Amino acid sequence: MRIARKQFLNSTFCFLVLSIPLGSRCQTADSGNSVAEPAQYVLEDIQGSAVQVLETGADQWAAGEEGEVLESGDELKVGADSEATLMLQSDTSIHISANSDVKVDQIEDNHKGGFFSKLKITAGQLLADVEKHLDESQSTFEVEANGVVCGVRGTAFEVSAQGDDVQTLTHEGTVDVITGGKDNFVRAGNAFSFRRGRFAGQRLLDQEEMGRFAKWRSYRAHVFEKHRLRLENIRKGVRRAWIRRAHRRHLRREMNQ
Repeated sequence: MRIARKQFLNSTFCFLVLSIPLGSRCQTADSGNSVAEPAQYVLEDIQGSAVQVLETGADQWAAGEEGEVLESGDELKVGADSEATLMLQSDTSIHISANSDVKVDQIEDNHKGGFFSKLKITAGQLLADVEKHLDESQSTFEVEANGVVCGVRGTAFEVSAQGDDVQTLTHEGTVDVITGGKDNFVRAGNAFSFRRGRFAGQRLLDQEEMGRFAKWRSYRAHVFEKHRLRLENIRKGVRRAWIRRAHRRHLRREMNQ
């Protein structure tokens, strides 16, 4: 994992925070006020120039933008020498490595202020750092790779997919990996391998893998700060609510008529 600090892009758009069921809240630094965060993925951090988004219903890929919202059906492709981090509310982050393809299969609010989330990774590697105590809001978080489904309730883990092979590496907590109707519990410090949906082996994490996670945890503070500042600027009115890319195209067409 190559994580290098880049200059924060001063995007003028942020995701829509009004008239949406409330999720978790982010406290701003200068007051007790808060900005409600719906259950949406936000492309919070981009490294490199090969990050693309295919919105559901669109027929062309477009360059990803920091602050962009990803909803159910959207797909994110991260090319060579690039990385991206998605944020879900204020405590869950998904770091996507180079040469990866991830689809947001499901993301929606639930009636308890939490969320239902399912990501599908068809190629590459992601690291999910999931909010603790999801059971309190009855939230669910899953990652699927080639028929292997990883479910957690507050865990830090990685999933990689290469052809028929899938690996689940757990850094914190326990990951419940379901394949062929069978549960495989991958506990912290362990990696399980699967081939064509079947269990293929177990081992301990190596030093390189543990070092990669430690490097991510150090960098995560930078991503979280960007997220906090963006929410604070929404509250202050410095940034207007984010509008989906398809909606922006519609507005441009109306302006040109």
